[in-house]
Amino acid sequence: MRVAIPALLLLTVSASCGRGPDLVVHQTAVVLDTTAPFAHHPDFARRLESTMSAALAYWGGDWKALAHRTVTFQDEQFVACGGMGTALGCFDGDIRLTTRDPSIGTFRCVEATVLVHEIGHAVIGDRDHRDPRWMDFERVAQELAGRIGYPDGSAPCELYPSVWRHLPGG
Repeated sequence: MRVAIPALLLLTVSASCGRGPDLVVHQTAVVLDTTAPFAHHPDFARRLESTMSAALAYWGGDWKALAHRTVTFQDEQFVACGGMGTALGCFDGDIRLTTRDPSIGTFRCVEATVLVHEIGHAVIGDRDHRDPRWMDFERVAQELAGRIGYPDGSAPCELYPSVWRHLPGG
């Protein structure tokens, strides 16, 4: 019996030196350096892909903007980003983001992280946040709303678009 593996989403096992990606989505490596329950749930790959797709559409990009890059989900409260020690996410050619919020703790779902924001940097750059879309995430938030959260799958995935926002020029 032949089993087809979808080309869009591959679970990758690395046997080489060093750690390889935990999965690959449309030529984007994904590293799960986190204990967040959502990142280890069976539907994570599907939800990650749909979140990335919604973010790409919001920013007017396509999968080419993320091809051959790495997205790393980290447990640390903040990620290092160009000398800033208090960033929730960073795009410096690759994307790194925390799975924890300083005020609420571990995010319940991938959609609640700053992934949508960091994909914006991958698509349009704009380090100074001058594009007005940095303040208006309602369309993408509506698209991602209504999903369940983890660890137990009984609570809603609370989205916090205010975490994604950034004042223009700030």
